[in-house]
Amino acid sequence: MANVLVVFQADTERTEQMALAVAVGAVEAEGSIRLRRLAVDGAVEVAHKSYGKLQRADLLWADTVVVGLEDARPREAELDGLVSVLNSADPGELDRKQAWTFGAEGMVGYRTEAQSFVESALQSAGFTVLPAIVLDAKDETERMKEAGRRFGRSAV
Repeated sequence: MANVLVVFQADTERTEQMALAVAVGAVEAEGSIRLRRLAVDGAVEVAHKSYGKLQRADLLWADTVVVGLEDARPREAELDGLVSVLNSADPGELDRKQAWTFGAEGMVGYRTEAQSFVESALQSAGFTVLPAIVLDAKDETERMKEAGRRFGRSAV
């Protein structure tokens, strides 16, 4: 059983739904999950409320961190919180943990500028960033669930 932290930006329900699909897949594989939304203060709530604020303890707990990004370009006001938490970790503390990102379009064959920005911050903190996952499911939600199942089964 693995611990999967799903962190996402969302002003629309689409990115939230993909993040939830990853979380559902991880639970289906008997993994444990935590969900955290990245948002600026005063942002409108999405479908579900009270995801909690990302903390250093979340990163320490997680075997895999999945980050869902709403825009192709980095929205630094929201990402500052993630970068700050990553920078608060002691050197070596996050080594051997893995991370994976997805964009608003889900699993596409290219990396957005926002994904590159976040992946660079994750690598600097010690994470191994996983490459894009190729899955056969035709439906995007099913592909996201399958990705979550993979993460839920495998602790680093």
